Amino acid sequence: MSVQVTPHPEWVVDLDRALEPHRLAVLTTPVVEHSAENTLVEQRMQDFLIAFYPIIRDFPQWLQLLLDRSPPESAVFFRDNIRVERRHDAMWRAMGDAFGVPKGRFQRQLPMLAAVRDFHDFLSASCQVASFAEGVAATNYAVEGVAQRISEKALRGLGKNEKLGPRGRWWLEEHAKYDDEHPVHALEIIKARVAHGEDPEAVTAAAIHSLTLMRDAMLEAYRP
Repeated sequence: MSVQVTPHPEWVVDLDRALEPHRLAVLTTPVVEHSAENTLVEQRMQDFLIAFYPIIRDFPQWLQLLLDRSPPESAVFFRDNIRVERRHDAMWRAMGDAFGVPKGRFQRQLPMLAAVRDFHDFLSASCQVASFAEGVAATNYAVEGVAQRISEKALRGLGKNEKLGPRGRWWLEEHAKYDDEHPVHALEIIKARVAHGEDPEAVTAAAIHSLTLMRDAMLEAYRP
């Protein structure tokens, strides 16, 4: 879905300047670096795919919370995004198949790792009780924005991994292809809410905290 990009106010320039070190911190986590180098340790990657799965599984629920609060002019974006995100569960599990994750492991309701739980809880709270702009910043702008860059970087190495095949790279290729548009649209939604009085400093803080927790979750999920 195309989006009309409006001129950025100065606070958006400050937002992206503040976010970039935190985006880079996510992009230089070992799981992303090893993916880009095609040197992933299979057992560690299996554990990562399982440990991080609650974030993938529940992303559509967080978008539904935002849709329930959305102004009418933003509703189409969230409905379309929910439809896309629901497919990502299958894509993530297909990547698990390619890395040899045993059948049924994704269905087991194991306790979340502490850092994954913190990230999960933050996204839930952001979409449910924070301001609307903060919720969109934490999910659609911060997480979806960096997911596109993760996928592009990971495919430098995993694109050459013959074992994965097209289905194993499905999640990465889908994010590398489309997620560049989602954060652009999300930013327009955020800008509109700030223009109606929501706090740009709170937006920046929410996006930074989301990326910080995402990095911590990725570090803990891909452990030695």
